[in-house]
Amino acid sequence: MYLLNRAEILEEESRIFAHCVTQCDLHHHDAHECLWVVKGRIRVQVMDEILLLQEGDVLFINKALPHATQSTEEDNLVLCLQYNFVGVALDTSPMKSWSLVQKNMLPEIKRLMAHLWWEQHYKADHWQQAQASFLAQLGLLFVRYFPSINAMKTDSLESTLLMNDLLRQITLRYQEHISLSLLAEERGLSEAYLSRYFKAKVGETFLRYLTLYRLEKSLSDLAQKPKKAISDIALDHGFPSVKAFNTAFRREYDCTPTEFRLKREPVNLVSIGQAYAGVDFVLLKQRIMPWLDRQFLYL
Repeated sequence: MYLLNRAEILEEESRIFAHCVTQCDLHHHDAHECLWVVKGRIRVQVMDEILLLQEGDVLFINKALPHATQSTEEDNLVLCLQYNFVGVALDTSPMKSWSLVQKNMLPEIKRLMAHLWWEQHYKADHWQQAQASFLAQLGLLFVRYFPSINAMKTDSLESTLLMNDLLRQITLRYQEHISLSLLAEERGLSEAYLSRYFKAKVGETFLRYLTLYRLEKSLSDLAQKPKKAISDIALDHGFPSVKAFNTAFRREYDCTPTEFRLKREPVNLVSIGQAYAGVDFVLLKQRIMPWLDRQFLYL
């Protein structure tokens, strides 16, 4: 999950950060995601579709859609925006399938993302207001020029609604005793069918996906609440016991929760708007500078 990518462990309304993609397992957010490949190439999986992005490409991922990223070459640099644009539904379409009007909007998208990163990184006076303005402009651009495709097949629509429902249940109830059999019973479906459906769409079993989601949520408490007991963190995030939490954590991250907490001590937990460890800030600034309006930089 995010730990493999050394991402920020933050819970903010919006996040804009740069990172070098290595491997990020299947996951989802309660926010839209916009990816801009500043350098190199990456592979992105959205549901059961695999997309190869190269330098200069931009990709939108609608909120709640399970997705994963992977490097195709070691040296890459990606700018990522995560924000819940109210009333917006984005289609995950490669740029080659964009209309001419949409392609003409690409420079404006990059300009807005560049300014969002700049504001969060440097935090000049009134940077929050500046960010709100740029996010509003980006949201308007999405609504006007990237409307969601509503002409979906009935079976595809029903499948999407079911998947969104399942992911929403995980998001809302991951701290509870939730199981596939319980969700199947609530929806009048057989557990066997729901199990096959979830694995086919997500690429993971329901239990593994739920466990990974719980672990990812627990990282924030481990990093930001050093005095909170491991047992409390385990129970707060849906694990039946500390032993189950430790076992799952070690299996996925090759260390215990306590060891993870100690390892984070000497590591700079990057603040909002900054990047994963290892990102070349000089290169990043060089690549995004052409997209910035100099009069708004407060240099």
